[in-house]
Amino acid sequence: MEHRDAWIAAVSDLLAGYLLKGTDDCFDTQGRAHLALRLGHCFDQSLPVRLVLPGFPCKSPNAIDQTLGVLPDYGEVIAIERLDQLGQAIAALHAPGCVVSILSDGTTFNDIVGVADDVRETYNRALRELCTTHTIQWVSMEDLFPQAQSADSVRASLIKQARLPWKNLGDLIEQSREDESLSQAHDHLCSHLYNDLRLCREDGQSEDEYLQQINFKAYQMMYRGQALNAAVDRFFGDDIRLSVHQYSNAGPKFTFGLAEGLTRVYSPWHAVPVCNLDGSQILRTRAQVDLDHHVLVTYEGRPWLYHQTENPQAKGFEYELQKLPLFGLVVRDPLGLGFERLSTGLLEALVETFGFVCLKDCRFDDQDSFARSCERFGTLYEWAFGAVHVVKPADKPQGVVHSLEKTPLHWDLNMLPDSDAQVQRNPKFCASKFMLYCKTAPQPGEGQTTVVDSRNVLRKVGQQVARQWQDVNITYYTKMTYFGGSPRMYSLVDHHPRSGELILRYQEGTDSTLQTLSQAVQDHDEEAQQALLEQVNALVYDPECMIAHQWSEGDLVLIDNYRTLHGRLPMSAGSSSRELWRVQVY
Repeated sequence: MEHRDAWIAAVSDLLAGYLLKGTDDCFDTQGRAHLALRLGHCFDQSLPVRLVLPGFPCKSPNAIDQTLGVLPDYGEVIAIERLDQLGQAIAALHAPGCVVSILSDGTTFNDIVGVADDVRETYNRALRELCTTHTIQWVSMEDLFPQAQSADSVRASLIKQARLPWKNLGDLIEQSREDESLSQAHDHLCSHLYNDLRLCREDGQSEDEYLQQINFKAYQMMYRGQALNAAVDRFFGDDIRLSVHQYSNAGPKFTFGLAEGLTRVYSPWHAVPVCNLDGSQILRTRAQVDLDHHVLVTYEGRPWLYHQTENPQAKGFEYELQKLPLFGLVVRDPLGLGFERLSTGLLEALVETFGFVCLKDCRFDDQDSFARSCERFGTLYEWAFGAVHVVKPADKPQGVVHSLEKTPLHWDLNMLPDSDAQVQRNPKFCASKFMLYCKTAPQPGEGQTTVVDSRNVLRKVGQQVARQWQDVNITYYTKMTYFGGSPRMYSLVDHHPRSGELILRYQEGTDSTLQTLSQAVQDHDEEAQQALLEQVNALVYDPECMIAHQWSEGDLVLIDNYRTLHGRLPMSAGSSSRELWRVQVY
């Protein structure tokens, strides 16, 4: 019994950290007791903990004040990943696991707010492809009513099977005139439809006619909302009910904060995602975003998120995400403003947000001017040959870096000798960032620099495996004097030295005749070692985790050395003039 009570308390505390609490919050006084009954049943019967969240219906039709458009954006990613993080954290405490059902309930209301069924369906399909999850189960209204042949028949079935206390919508309207709670709910919905959604007025419609239309739509939403509640109770009766609406958290509904740090309800279908300079990510209505201090980042031509800036100088540039959900950023200067307008703080924030940033069409006359431009990002690491490493194929290469061969994936300065002064002060010392400038590009389709987002890798394996990999140590060794010839051992997963987040630390092996690099997984027999290395190699080369950057002359790439790995694809003799300049900072 003691273990049972401790487990219920632990899961309750975990959930409490994800709830959005108002001034009248009752989670501790009432909600915990309600939650304990559900959790106790799961514990006693060895059943998975099941949670359900109705939401993610469709984007608000108000793309002026509310959203970025009709398709999902990074706001949905923030919310889905946060739900999955809760599910994975609960699963780590409970062997039978956890299932978080997202009931995409757009069919219930989309016609009322003027969103076409095909637009809602496209949004619903796109949601499921946004990001990797481990505990999320997607459910649509069509899944609940499989016999329905159309969206209208789904809505009809929803109402018919709900057994509502009103014979029809007219009865609800009549009762609302006498029932204060129903009247208040109706007024709240009217305000939402009029002030937030700002539904389009029909041609020739007077103000009175428009308000009457809003009034009727609010009653429709109330009626169908009650039917939706009945369906959730019927199909998910044993699940812990999460909600996107503000409740007191007394139970049975608990208000889930769809982003960290929220003080009021925001949902990604009524808001836009914002990445701040300090690394935090929030949801805000589009009207709340100060466009003088935020830039729009697009993905495949559609808006994806806003990123905060220090000043309006960052306006006028184009910011394009390379890979979902938040990996790689190309910045172009179509107006010829000059990248010197972009502050150091902004560039550092962009690199940390996206893993790497490519500034297109930069120009450096010489290596000294390139090195000076990099000084603003930190202290330059000085090699025997200086701060700038010219990476170019040699006639007689002394290692893979200066050859036409593939360069294995790694992170910079990971193989410094034990005698290095920085390593003696900090055995985990490495560059924090490094910069690559393309003086001469290789032939198209070869010599690409490969960059791996370790965050995507760890998303794919999940929290449990990532934590296990913290205890996996790998020793790497190369005889190359360039690195000093000292074996170095690292945990496969470590903590970021500043943010504390988990990061992947992996050096790919090579048996090249120019340079060998061995890997030895500690406390693993040969079979287990081979299996682990094959798993990691498959992950880092997964297209969802890797970008192969095709160089153009003038590209300046800034790379976060903590959150990424990098290497190079092989080249032919036709690319022997490929020349990059590299500077590392710490």
